[in-house]
Amino acid sequence: MSEVLRDVLVTDKNVNPILGLQPEDFLVTEDDRKVQVTAAAFYSNRRYAGAEPAPSGVATPADNTGLAPHYFVFFFDDQRGHSIDVPVLLQRQIRAGKDAIEWLRAGLAPTDWVAVVGYDNRLKVFQDFSRDVDALERAILAATTGRGVRDTPPSRQIPSPPGAPTLASGLPTGDALSEQTGTIYEALTLVAEASAPLVGRKNLLLFTMGFGRMNRFHQYEPDPRYFEPMSESLNDANVAVYTFDLTDTGASHPFANAMGHISDDTGGRYFPNVLHFKSPIAEVAKETSGYYLVSYRAEHLTGLRGFQKVEVRLANPELKVTARKGYRF
Repeated sequence: MSEVLRDVLVTDKNVNPILGLQPEDFLVTEDDRKVQVTAAAFYSNRRYAGAEPAPSGVATPADNTGLAPHYFVFFFDDQRGHSIDVPVLLQRQIRAGKDAIEWLRAGLAPTDWVAVVGYDNRLKVFQDFSRDVDALERAILAATTGRGVRDTPPSRQIPSPPGAPTLASGLPTGDALSEQTGTIYEALTLVAEASAPLVGRKNLLLFTMGFGRMNRFHQYEPDPRYFEPMSESLNDANVAVYTFDLTDTGASHPFANAMGHISDDTGGRYFPNVLHFKSPIAEVAKETSGYYLVSYRAEHLTGLRGFQKVEVRLANPELKVTARKGYRF
């Protein structure tokens, strides 16, 4: 027997988090077999009316009364290589960076941690998890425009303060980082695995035009060599992917399905036709400001490995529930 932890978003129709739910309010099944939920603890990065302050020094509360860290990874799929053929993509990427900085300046909560990474033939780490808005702004500008500071290899980054979350400690160093991230699928997989030790939900905001491969009918289809391992890693590490389409508003393209696919698979959301990126970024922050860690006991045969699909529903069908689709065992 092992304990399974699943983070679950529960919101009303206005995407406001719902407080006060108990284990019996969650209906969880594995392969259509109902499991008994043993605990459901609410975690948040903000105070809610009626909640008592958490005891001093409590960083990860075990009940409904305290504040918890809130993790964001801004992931920019660099479009500068397409700027000659499709200049609007670079313009939109720069716009996304500016809007992300505006959100940081206005919306970052005291318990929020933000990392900035990018992809251009390999994974690049521009800033490990930080609350330093000036450092995060420099990192976003570097990731979206190429100006200013360059990405810093994990081996050369300044060590995080004691107790601070980090991606760098879980990433390979030197040439190994390039060798292991030959595709964006592998880069996302490594980010997921590096963030896995952080308890709780991680929100990865992916700015991209989409990726994948086309079949003979010019339709998107996932690459089975990479998509499933990536999806399983993201699910297992409690990383929800929120995809932001960098193509021009109103544009129709097959890779939109790729963005919807990865978001749906990981419990995130796909944002198409984005005019200004600040609003959907703020939506993600609002929607994920409070979540439940639901726990239950599961049994798997000794020595057996695989990916266990999980479905989470609510006893109250009027509420919206968002949860990832499984975990590795």
